[in-house]
Amino acid sequence: MLRTVGIDIGSTTSHAMFARLRLQRLADSLSSRYVVVEREVLHRSPIVLTPYSAGNTIDAAALEAHIAGWYATAGLAREDVDTGAVILTGAALERENARELADLFAGEGGKFVCATAGHALEATLAAHGSGSVARSRRDHETILHVDVGGGTTKLARIEDGVIVATTAIGVGARSRAAGRDPAERKRIAGELADAIVAATRGATVPGTLQLLATLPRAAAPGRITVSGGVSEYLAGRERADYDDLGRELAEAIEARRGELQAPLEVVAEGIRATVIGASQFTVQVSGSTIGVGAALPLRNVPVVQLGTAVHGSGPIALAVKWNGEPDHARIRALAERIAAATDRRPLIVATDGDIAATLGAILRDELRFKGDLVTLDGLELGDLDYIDVGSRWPSGRTRSGRGRAGREGFAPPRSSSSRGTRGT
Repeated sequence: MLRTVGIDIGSTTSHAMFARLRLQRLADSLSSRYVVVEREVLHRSPIVLTPYSAGNTIDAAALEAHIAGWYATAGLAREDVDTGAVILTGAALERENARELADLFAGEGGKFVCATAGHALEATLAAHGSGSVARSRRDHETILHVDVGGGTTKLARIEDGVIVATTAIGVGARSRAAGRDPAERKRIAGELADAIVAATRGATVPGTLQLLATLPRAAAPGRITVSGGVSEYLAGRERADYDDLGRELAEAIEARRGELQAPLEVVAEGIRATVIGASQFTVQVSGSTIGVGAALPLRNVPVVQLGTAVHGSGPIALAVKWNGEPDHARIRALAERIAAATDRRPLIVATDGDIAATLGAILRDELRFKGDLVTLDGLELGDLDYIDVGSRWPSGRTRSGRGRAGREGFAPPRSSSSRGTRGT
Protein backbone atom coordinates (compact mmCIF):
# COMPACT_ATOMS: atom_id res chain seq x y z
CA MET A 1 0.00 0.00 0.00
CA LEU A 2 1.12 3.55 -0.79
CA ARG A 3 -0.35 6.87 0.26
CA THR A 4 -0.39 9.39 -2.54
CA VAL A 5 -1.35 12.98 -3.25
CA GLY A 6 -2.25 14.89 -6.38
CA ILE A 7 -2.18 18.69 -6.25
CA ASP A 8 -3.58 20.58 -9.24
CA ILE A 9 -2.64 24.26 -9.53
CA GLY A 10 -4.76 25.58 -12.38
CA SER A 11 -5.21 28.93 -14.01
CA THR A 12 -8.63 29.36 -12.35
CA THR A 13 -8.86 26.86 -9.48
CA SER A 14 -6.62 24.66 -7.36
CA HIS A 15 -7.34 21.53 -5.34
CA ALA A 16 -5.87 18.25 -4.11
CA MET A 17 -6.76 14.62 -3.57
CA PHE A 18 -5.23 12.11 -1.19
CA ALA A 19 -5.56 8.39 -1.81
CA ARG A 20 -4.28 4.98 -0.83
CA LEU A 21 -3.03 2.74 -3.65
CA ARG A 22 -2.78 -1.03 -3.71
CA LEU A 23 -0.15 -2.45 -6.05
CA GLN A 24 -0.15 -5.96 -7.47
CA ARG A 25 1.99 -7.99 -9.81
CA LEU A 26 0.58 -8.34 -13.32
CA ALA A 27 0.74 -12.14 -13.19
CA ASP A 28 1.20 -14.96 -10.70
CA SER A 29 4.90 -15.18 -11.52
CA LEU A 30 7.12 -13.33 -9.08
CA SER A 31 9.03 -11.93 -12.03
CA SER A 32 6.19 -9.75 -13.31
CA ARG A 33 6.06 -6.03 -12.62
CA TYR A 34 3.77 -4.18 -10.24
CA VAL A 35 0.77 -2.09 -11.30
CA VAL A 36 -1.82 -0.02 -9.43
CA VAL A 37 -4.96 -2.14 -9.11
CA GLU A 38 -7.00 -0.25 -6.54
CA ARG A 39 -7.36 3.32 -5.33
CA GLU A 40 -9.13 4.32 -2.12
CA VAL A 41 -9.82 8.03 -1.80
CA LEU A 42 -8.76 9.33 1.61
CA HIS A 43 -9.64 13.01 1.21
CA ARG A 44 -10.76 15.44 -1.48
CA SER A 45 -9.90 19.04 -0.75
CA PRO A 46 -12.30 21.88 -1.45
CA ILE A 47 -11.79 23.56 -4.81
CA VAL A 48 -10.43 27.07 -4.29
CA LEU A 49 -9.76 29.96 -6.63
CA THR A 50 -6.04 30.05 -7.46
CA PRO A 51 -4.72 33.08 -5.56
CA TYR A 52 -2.81 35.78 -7.40
CA SER A 53 -0.72 38.65 -6.09
CA ALA A 54 0.53 41.52 -8.24
CA GLY A 55 0.64 41.18 -12.01
CA ASN A 56 1.12 37.71 -13.43
CA THR A 57 2.30 36.06 -10.21
CA ILE A 58 0.57 33.29 -8.29
CA ASP A 59 0.52 34.05 -4.54
CA ALA A 60 2.78 31.28 -3.22
CA ALA A 61 2.16 32.03 0.45
CA ALA A 62 -1.62 31.94 0.09
CA LEU A 63 -1.47 28.76 -1.96
CA GLU A 64 0.89 27.13 0.54
CA ALA A 65 -1.58 27.93 3.32
CA HIS A 66 -4.36 26.22 1.38
CA ILE A 67 -2.22 23.13 0.83
CA ALA A 68 -1.20 22.96 4.50
CA GLY A 69 -4.86 23.06 5.42
CA TRP A 70 -5.66 20.23 3.02
CA TYR A 71 -2.98 18.00 4.57
CA ALA A 72 -4.25 18.80 8.06
CA THR A 73 -7.87 18.04 7.16
CA ALA A 74 -6.78 14.76 5.56
CA GLY A 75 -5.03 13.87 8.83
CA LEU A 76 -1.70 13.43 7.06
CA ALA A 77 1.74 14.90 7.64
CA ARG A 78 4.06 15.50 4.70
CA GLU A 79 6.19 12.52 5.72
CA ASP A 80 3.11 10.25 5.60
CA VAL A 81 2.80 10.69 1.84
CA ASP A 82 4.71 8.14 -0.25
CA THR A 83 4.20 9.40 -3.78
CA GLY A 84 2.25 11.80 -5.94
CA ALA A 85 2.51 14.84 -8.16
CA VAL A 86 2.09 18.59 -8.12
CA ILE A 87 0.82 19.69 -11.51
CA LEU A 88 0.55 23.16 -12.97
CA THR A 89 -2.09 23.09 -15.65
CA GLY A 90 -3.31 25.37 -18.41
CA ALA A 91 -2.34 29.02 -18.20
CA ALA A 92 -0.85 28.51 -14.72
CA LEU A 93 2.19 27.10 -16.55
CA GLU A 94 2.90 30.54 -17.97
CA ARG A 95 2.92 32.45 -14.69
CA GLU A 96 6.17 34.17 -13.79
CA ASN A 97 6.82 32.04 -10.71
CA ALA A 98 5.47 28.74 -12.06
CA ARG A 99 8.72 26.79 -11.81
CA GLU A 100 9.47 28.01 -8.31
CA LEU A 101 5.97 27.03 -7.20
CA ALA A 102 6.27 23.54 -8.66
CA ASP A 103 9.63 22.90 -7.03
CA LEU A 104 8.48 24.33 -3.70
CA PHE A 105 5.29 22.32 -3.40
CA ALA A 106 6.89 19.12 -4.68
CA GLY A 107 9.71 19.52 -2.19
CA GLU A 108 7.27 20.02 0.66
CA GLY A 109 4.67 17.54 -0.55
CA GLY A 110 6.01 14.23 0.73
CA LYS A 111 8.74 11.65 0.43
CA PHE A 112 8.85 11.56 -3.34
CA VAL A 113 6.22 13.85 -4.72
CA CYS A 114 7.29 15.17 -8.10
CA ALA A 115 6.45 18.33 -9.99
CA THR A 116 4.97 17.89 -13.42
CA ALA A 117 3.70 19.95 -16.29
CA GLY A 118 3.05 19.77 -19.99
CA HIS A 119 -0.07 19.61 -22.13
CA ALA A 120 0.45 16.02 -23.31
CA LEU A 121 0.92 14.84 -19.74
CA GLU A 122 -2.18 16.74 -18.59
CA ALA A 123 -4.21 15.08 -21.34
CA THR A 124 -2.93 11.68 -20.21
CA LEU A 125 -3.65 12.32 -16.53
CA ALA A 126 -7.17 13.55 -17.25
CA ALA A 127 -7.89 10.53 -19.44
CA HIS A 128 -6.78 8.19 -16.65
CA GLY A 129 -8.38 10.10 -13.78
CA SER A 130 -11.70 10.41 -15.59
CA GLY A 131 -11.97 6.64 -15.84
CA SER A 132 -12.00 6.78 -19.65
CA VAL A 133 -8.85 4.67 -20.05
CA ALA A 134 -10.21 1.96 -17.76
CA ARG A 135 -13.57 2.06 -19.54
CA SER A 136 -11.94 1.77 -22.96
CA ARG A 137 -9.92 -1.21 -21.76
CA ARG A 138 -12.95 -2.89 -20.19
CA ASP A 139 -15.31 -2.35 -23.14
CA HIS A 140 -12.71 -2.63 -25.95
CA GLU A 141 -13.97 0.72 -27.16
CA THR A 142 -12.32 3.77 -28.73
CA ILE A 143 -12.97 6.83 -26.55
CA LEU A 144 -11.96 10.43 -27.15
CA HIS A 145 -11.49 12.20 -23.84
CA VAL A 146 -11.72 15.99 -23.72
CA ASP A 147 -10.69 18.02 -20.64
CA VAL A 148 -11.91 21.65 -20.82
CA GLY A 149 -10.22 23.83 -18.21
CA GLY A 150 -9.62 27.48 -17.52
CA GLY A 151 -6.82 28.11 -19.99
CA THR A 152 -6.56 25.06 -22.22
CA THR A 153 -8.48 22.09 -23.60
CA LYS A 154 -6.62 18.76 -23.74
CA LEU A 155 -7.70 15.75 -25.80
CA ALA A 156 -6.64 12.10 -25.67
CA ARG A 157 -7.66 9.34 -28.07
CA ILE A 158 -7.87 5.96 -26.30
CA GLU A 159 -8.05 2.62 -28.09
CA ASP A 160 -8.57 -0.57 -26.08
CA GLY A 161 -7.27 1.13 -22.97
CA VAL A 162 -4.17 2.63 -24.61
CA ILE A 163 -3.73 6.36 -25.20
CA VAL A 164 -2.58 6.52 -28.82
CA ALA A 165 -2.60 10.29 -29.37
CA THR A 166 -2.95 13.55 -27.47
CA THR A 167 -3.35 17.19 -28.40
CA ALA A 168 -4.09 20.53 -26.75
CA ILE A 169 -5.52 23.88 -27.77
CA GLY A 170 -5.43 27.25 -26.03
CA VAL A 171 -9.17 27.35 -25.39
CA GLY A 172 -10.78 27.49 -21.96
CA ALA A 173 -13.13 29.31 -19.65
CA ARG A 174 -10.75 32.24 -19.13
CA SER A 175 -10.14 32.84 -22.83
CA ARG A 176 -10.87 36.48 -23.80
CA ALA A 177 -13.45 36.82 -21.02
CA ALA A 178 -12.56 40.16 -19.42
CA GLY A 179 -14.73 43.23 -19.95
CA ARG A 180 -17.27 41.66 -22.30
CA ASP A 181 -21.01 42.27 -22.35
CA PRO A 182 -23.38 39.25 -22.38
CA ALA A 183 -23.86 39.19 -26.16
CA GLU A 184 -20.11 39.39 -26.77
CA ARG A 185 -19.44 36.68 -24.19
CA LYS A 186 -21.92 34.38 -25.93
CA ARG A 187 -20.32 35.04 -29.31
CA ILE A 188 -16.81 34.35 -28.03
CA ALA A 189 -17.96 31.19 -26.26
CA GLY A 190 -19.41 29.97 -29.55
CA GLU A 191 -16.07 30.51 -31.31
CA LEU A 192 -14.27 28.62 -28.56
CA ALA A 193 -16.74 25.74 -28.74
CA ASP A 194 -16.26 25.61 -32.52
CA ALA A 195 -12.50 25.26 -31.94
CA ILE A 196 -13.06 22.38 -29.51
CA VAL A 197 -15.34 20.59 -31.99
CA ALA A 198 -12.71 21.08 -34.71
CA ALA A 199 -9.99 19.66 -32.45
CA THR A 200 -12.05 16.51 -31.81
CA ARG A 201 -12.07 15.94 -35.58
CA GLY A 202 -8.32 16.37 -35.98
CA ALA A 203 -8.57 19.83 -37.58
CA THR A 204 -6.13 22.64 -36.84
CA VAL A 205 -7.60 25.51 -34.85
CA PRO A 206 -6.90 29.11 -35.88
CA GLY A 207 -3.88 31.24 -35.04
CA THR A 208 -1.73 30.37 -32.08
CA LEU A 209 -4.39 28.30 -30.30
CA GLN A 210 -2.93 24.98 -31.51
CA LEU A 211 -0.54 24.05 -28.70
CA LEU A 212 0.33 20.48 -29.79
CA ALA A 213 0.11 18.66 -33.09
CA THR A 214 -3.44 17.83 -34.10
CA LEU A 215 -4.95 14.41 -33.55
CA PRO A 216 -4.41 12.09 -36.51
CA ARG A 217 -7.44 11.61 -38.73
CA ALA A 218 -9.03 8.32 -37.74
CA ALA A 219 -12.34 6.53 -37.48
CA ALA A 220 -14.92 8.16 -35.23
CA PRO A 221 -14.67 7.15 -31.56
CA GLY A 222 -17.42 5.20 -29.88
CA ARG A 223 -18.01 8.04 -27.42
CA ILE A 224 -16.57 11.36 -26.29
CA THR A 225 -16.06 11.87 -22.57
CA VAL A 226 -15.61 15.31 -21.00
CA SER A 227 -13.95 16.49 -17.79
CA GLY A 228 -12.47 19.72 -16.46
CA GLY A 229 -14.00 22.78 -14.85
CA VAL A 230 -16.35 23.51 -17.75
CA SER A 231 -17.74 19.98 -17.51
CA GLU A 232 -19.21 20.88 -14.11
CA TYR A 233 -21.56 23.31 -15.85
CA LEU A 234 -22.40 20.72 -18.50
CA ALA A 235 -23.35 18.27 -15.76
CA GLY A 236 -25.39 20.86 -13.85
CA ARG A 237 -23.17 20.49 -10.78
CA GLU A 238 -21.89 24.07 -10.91
CA ARG A 239 -23.96 27.25 -11.10
CA ALA A 240 -21.66 29.93 -9.67
CA ASP A 241 -19.85 32.48 -11.82
CA TYR A 242 -16.08 32.92 -11.56
CA ASP A 243 -15.67 35.97 -13.80
CA ASP A 244 -14.93 33.74 -16.78
CA LEU A 245 -16.78 32.09 -19.67
CA GLY A 246 -17.31 28.72 -17.98
CA ARG A 247 -21.10 28.86 -18.09
CA GLU A 248 -21.29 30.29 -21.61
CA LEU A 249 -18.73 27.83 -22.97
CA ALA A 250 -20.63 24.90 -21.49
CA GLU A 251 -23.85 26.16 -23.10
CA ALA A 252 -22.09 26.52 -26.45
CA ILE A 253 -20.67 22.99 -26.25
CA GLU A 254 -24.11 21.65 -25.33
CA ALA A 255 -25.60 23.37 -28.37
CA ARG A 256 -23.04 21.65 -30.63
CA ARG A 257 -23.61 18.05 -29.47
CA GLY A 258 -25.02 17.23 -32.88
CA GLU A 259 -21.79 18.31 -34.60
CA LEU A 260 -19.67 15.81 -32.69
CA GLN A 261 -18.71 12.43 -34.16
CA ALA A 262 -19.96 10.46 -31.16
CA PRO A 263 -22.24 10.78 -28.12
CA LEU A 264 -20.97 13.18 -25.47
CA GLU A 265 -20.79 12.09 -21.83
CA VAL A 266 -19.69 14.12 -18.82
CA VAL A 267 -17.66 11.97 -16.41
CA ALA A 268 -18.53 11.81 -12.75
CA GLU A 269 -15.20 13.22 -11.56
CA GLY A 270 -15.41 16.33 -13.75
CA ILE A 271 -13.06 19.02 -12.51
CA ARG A 272 -11.12 16.51 -10.42
CA ALA A 273 -10.15 14.16 -13.25
CA THR A 274 -6.62 15.50 -13.73
CA VAL A 275 -5.75 15.53 -10.04
CA ILE A 276 -7.10 11.98 -9.67
CA GLY A 277 -4.89 10.89 -12.55
CA ALA A 278 -1.91 12.55 -10.88
CA SER A 279 -2.57 10.84 -7.56
CA GLN A 280 -3.12 7.39 -9.06
CA PHE A 281 -0.61 7.11 -11.89
CA THR A 282 2.56 8.44 -10.31
CA VAL A 283 4.58 5.44 -9.32
CA GLN A 284 6.19 2.30 -10.63
CA VAL A 285 7.78 -0.24 -8.32
CA SER A 286 10.87 -2.15 -9.34
CA GLY A 287 10.90 -5.93 -8.92
CA SER A 288 12.62 -8.04 -6.33
CA THR A 289 15.90 -8.63 -8.18
CA ILE A 290 17.70 -5.30 -8.27
CA GLY A 291 21.31 -4.29 -8.05
CA VAL A 292 22.44 -1.24 -6.12
CA GLY A 293 26.03 -0.08 -6.29
CA ALA A 294 25.56 3.66 -5.84
CA ALA A 295 24.64 6.13 -3.15
CA LEU A 296 20.91 6.77 -3.04
CA PRO A 297 18.80 8.76 -3.62
CA LEU A 298 19.39 9.66 -7.25
CA ARG A 299 17.09 12.40 -8.46
CA ASN A 300 16.05 13.85 -11.78
CA VAL A 301 18.03 11.42 -13.94
CA PRO A 302 17.29 11.69 -17.69
CA VAL A 303 16.31 8.52 -19.51
CA VAL A 304 17.52 7.44 -22.96
CA GLN A 305 16.89 4.22 -24.83
CA LEU A 306 19.85 1.87 -25.12
CA GLY A 307 21.24 2.41 -28.60
CA THR A 308 20.50 6.14 -28.60
CA ALA A 309 23.42 8.56 -28.66
CA VAL A 310 24.28 9.73 -25.14
CA HIS A 311 25.76 13.19 -24.75
CA GLY A 312 26.63 15.45 -21.84
CA SER A 313 27.74 14.59 -18.33
CA GLY A 314 26.25 13.52 -15.04
CA PRO A 315 23.92 10.63 -14.16
CA ILE A 316 22.06 8.87 -16.95
CA ALA A 317 19.44 6.10 -17.09
CA LEU A 318 19.44 3.56 -19.93
CA ALA A 319 16.02 2.07 -20.70
CA VAL A 320 16.31 -1.52 -21.94
CA LYS A 321 13.66 -3.71 -23.58
CA TRP A 322 13.98 -7.42 -22.78
CA ASN A 323 12.27 -10.38 -24.42
CA GLY A 324 12.86 -14.10 -24.10
CA GLU A 325 14.66 -16.31 -21.63
CA PRO A 326 17.24 -14.86 -19.21
CA ASP A 327 20.12 -17.12 -20.24
CA HIS A 328 23.65 -16.06 -19.38
CA ALA A 329 24.94 -15.59 -22.93
CA ARG A 330 22.15 -13.19 -23.87
CA ILE A 331 22.50 -11.14 -20.68
CA ARG A 332 26.29 -11.04 -21.13
CA ALA A 333 25.81 -9.66 -24.66
CA LEU A 334 23.45 -7.02 -23.31
CA ALA A 335 25.91 -6.12 -20.56
CA GLU A 336 28.65 -5.59 -23.14
CA ARG A 337 26.40 -3.19 -25.07
CA ILE A 338 25.65 -1.28 -21.89
CA ALA A 339 29.30 -1.06 -20.83
CA ALA A 340 30.19 0.37 -24.24
CA ALA A 341 27.23 2.77 -24.41
CA THR A 342 28.36 5.55 -22.09
CA ASP A 343 30.94 6.55 -19.51
CA ARG A 344 28.52 8.76 -17.62
CA ARG A 345 28.19 7.96 -13.92
CA PRO A 346 26.19 7.17 -11.92
CA LEU A 347 24.52 4.87 -14.41
CA ILE A 348 21.02 3.49 -13.94
CA VAL A 349 19.96 0.57 -16.11
CA ALA A 350 16.18 0.05 -16.08
CA THR A 351 14.72 -2.96 -17.84
CA ASP A 352 11.17 -4.14 -18.34
CA GLY A 353 12.28 -7.75 -17.72
CA ASP A 354 13.35 -9.64 -14.62
CA ILE A 355 17.13 -9.61 -15.15
CA ALA A 356 18.42 -6.69 -13.06
CA ALA A 357 20.38 -8.66 -10.45
CA THR A 358 22.05 -10.94 -13.00
CA LEU A 359 22.79 -8.03 -15.31
CA GLY A 360 24.38 -6.04 -12.51
CA ALA A 361 26.47 -9.02 -11.42
CA ILE A 362 27.80 -9.61 -14.94
CA LEU A 363 28.65 -5.94 -15.37
CA ARG A 364 30.52 -5.84 -12.07
CA ASP A 365 32.10 -9.26 -11.78
CA GLU A 366 32.77 -10.25 -15.39
CA LEU A 367 33.17 -6.97 -17.24
CA ARG A 368 34.78 -5.11 -14.30
CA PHE A 369 32.41 -2.18 -14.71
CA LYS A 370 33.78 0.88 -12.91
CA GLY A 371 31.73 3.51 -11.14
CA ASP A 372 28.31 3.82 -9.53
CA LEU A 373 25.73 1.46 -11.01
CA VAL A 374 22.07 0.73 -10.24
CA THR A 375 20.15 -1.97 -12.12
CA LEU A 376 16.35 -2.05 -11.86
CA ASP A 377 13.73 -4.30 -13.39
CA GLY A 378 9.98 -4.23 -14.02
CA LEU A 379 10.02 -0.63 -15.30
CA GLU A 380 8.74 0.75 -18.59
CA LEU A 381 10.63 3.91 -19.49
CA GLY A 382 10.92 5.94 -22.66
CA ASP A 383 12.80 8.83 -24.21
CA LEU A 384 12.23 12.21 -22.53
CA ASP A 385 11.39 10.50 -19.23
CA TYR A 386 13.16 11.39 -16.00
CA ILE A 387 13.58 8.99 -13.09
CA ASP A 388 14.16 9.30 -9.35
CA VAL A 389 15.48 6.33 -7.39
CA GLY A 390 15.10 6.34 -3.64
CA SER A 391 15.52 4.06 -0.69
CA ARG A 392 14.66 0.38 -0.94
CA TRP A 393 11.63 -1.02 0.79
CA PRO A 394 12.29 -3.56 3.55
CA SER A 395 11.54 -6.38 1.10
CA GLY A 396 14.37 -5.18 -1.11
CA ARG A 397 12.33 -3.55 -3.86
CA THR A 398 13.17 -0.07 -5.02
CA ARG A 399 10.50 2.49 -5.74
CA SER A 400 10.99 4.01 -9.11
CA GLY A 401 9.01 5.71 -11.80
CA ARG A 402 8.88 8.00 -14.76
CA GLY A 403 7.03 10.81 -16.47
CA ARG A 404 6.72 11.88 -20.06
CA ALA A 405 8.14 15.34 -20.62
CA GLY A 406 5.69 17.95 -21.79
CA ARG A 407 6.20 21.16 -23.73
CA GLU A 408 6.92 22.86 -20.45
CA GLY A 409 7.91 21.02 -17.30
CA PHE A 410 9.71 20.72 -14.04
CA ALA A 411 12.04 18.19 -12.51
CA PRO A 412 10.95 15.82 -9.74
CA PRO A 413 13.10 16.83 -6.78
CA ARG A 414 12.31 14.14 -4.22
CA SER A 415 14.11 10.99 -3.13
CA SER A 416 12.17 7.77 -3.67
CA SER A 417 10.98 8.02 -7.19
CA SER A 418 7.81 9.06 -8.88
CA ARG A 419 6.65 10.11 -12.27
CA GLY A 420 7.81 13.61 -13.02
CA THR A 421 8.58 15.67 -16.06
CA ARG A 422 11.04 18.27 -17.07
CA GLY A 423 11.33 20.47 -20.11
CA THR A 424 13.71 19.41 -22.81
